[in-house]
Amino acid sequence: MTRIEIEFPEHQISVRAELLEKQAPITTTSILQILSNESIETTGKHAMYTGKEISVQFSEEVCSDSGLSGDVKENLTCFPQPGDLLFTYMPAYAWGGVPSQIFDIGIFYGRDARTFFPMGWLPGNHFAKVISEDLEKLADIGSKTLLHGQQKVIIRKVND
Repeated sequence: MTRIEIEFPEHQISVRAELLEKQAPITTTSILQILSNESIETTGKHAMYTGKEISVQFSEEVCSDSGLSGDVKENLTCFPQPGDLLFTYMPAYAWGGVPSQIFDIGIFYGRDARTFFPMGWLPGNHFAKVISEDLEKLADIGSKTLLHGQQKVIIRKVND
């Protein structure tokens, strides 16, 4: 079982997630490729439309040579559960006229979430699940993100 760690350093909170390599092989392989040399530092924002979600985006530069760009659809869901991580790709100009591609990892921390946007339903690739021991910490950082805004996020591969 391969894991990644998602760290929110400003709050000293880290959660671990198991990759769903059999259910989402292209997505997990691509994520591991991106994380193979170093961790990714980015920001997470509370989602506006989907409910209890922290939205984390990877840059185009980081994802340019990965299998994440394009039309990879695997282990799709529109109804993520607490602890689910979904990857969603949107081409340039698909989201409100944004001229760049969007590589989004949704970290869902609570119940009743859905991937419904102003343009309609947008299923995401369910590629990882936060381990049960870390769900309470995930709910805590989700609430902090909602109340306090954007958070620094570091994502790395865990070497077991």
